[in-house]
Amino acid sequence: MTRRLLPAATLPEENTVTDTRVVLLGLDGFPHRKISPELTPHLWALGQQGGMAPDGGRSALPSSTYPGFATLLSGCLPARHRVLTTHTPGPLPSIVPGWAGEIRVQAPTLLDRCLDAGVPCAAIQGDHKLHAILATERVERVWPEGRTTLPPGIPLEPHGYPANQAVRPHLLAAAADSSLTFLWGHLNEADSWGHDYGPDAPQSHACYAETDRIIGELLDALAPDWERSVVIVVSDHDMEPRTATPPIDLLADPILRDFVDSAYSDGGCGLLHLRPGADPALVGARLLALPGVAGWHQAGPALLIAEAQPGHLFASQRLPRGGFHGGPATTRTVAVVGGGHPAVPAIAAAIQARPPHLADWAPTICVLLGLDANGMDGRNLAAGGANTR
Repeated sequence: MTRRLLPAATLPEENTVTDTRVVLLGLDGFPHRKISPELTPHLWALGQQGGMAPDGGRSALPSSTYPGFATLLSGCLPARHRVLTTHTPGPLPSIVPGWAGEIRVQAPTLLDRCLDAGVPCAAIQGDHKLHAILATERVERVWPEGRTTLPPGIPLEPHGYPANQAVRPHLLAAAADSSLTFLWGHLNEADSWGHDYGPDAPQSHACYAETDRIIGELLDALAPDWERSVVIVVSDHDMEPRTATPPIDLLADPILRDFVDSAYSDGGCGLLHLRPGADPALVGARLLALPGVAGWHQAGPALLIAEAQPGHLFASQRLPRGGFHGGPATTRTVAVVGGGHPAVPAIAAAIQARPPHLADWAPTICVLLGLDANGMDGRNLAAGGANTR
């Protein structure tokens, strides 16, 4: 079925589309540079018909799954939504939550705003742990239904999350349901294959192609609603391959141990908790003296984030063997928009002129759906990038 984009030159003077649909699809760990006519023809075509950021979008640091999707759904930066690391739900009760962040987004999400306004919405997620992270308990149309555990019999991918093919029928059914005004979908597999084999491995390429085929089916399911639809496809972070470079052990440095009482790794970012009275500037200067450290920034009164150079990551109990993310080298995201809605050309022009941040998509969607965007950090891409505040 043909999907026709309304060209900018023929847009009506006033937007007559009042019954808008927005589909936001998050691709976990999917590299922007892998979008091509050969490997991902459906995603490539969507970007050509609508728009694609030439150099991708951007995420905050750490460039990691849970901070990234919390930013995407809330329109807030990590300092505000407080999901500071992907490992926040992990088995470290003495550290998390607490100085290393919260286990649940601390700002209203797009789904919260839809529910408060009576806007029909759905959340179909390939990582069941996102239910807790993104607070999707209130959403009536949600998958997996288990929310905290997976029902038996669901096909799993290498890291124990629902396989893309398990997510697929639920995602396509939600896309075909014209009563849903906002659909949040998530496919997880690219991240797992990238961690195990690296982003350039044949196994990862096969996953990228499979993901693209599902995107093509999703677009076909939206065909009857195409003229009123805005389709946004993003990723949470990039992925870089592991090298033979030894990991950076922050607490192995005796000077840092005098000022830091705990450290935590999220790939290419290291989180450090300062001892009382420690001077952040002095700690930062010491960090810059360590091989492999590219920079640092303060993320709270006693919290610093160290940033690794490309090819470097911080020491952890579980190091990925193939690829990793978290640092400045993996902040590039997928940023593609399409659909027949008259707002698409304006959004396309905005992301082509300036890389969109993950925080920009929530306020843009709020404006499209007539929702309150108060308190968000991002800009409204549909208005040429004007800030919503």
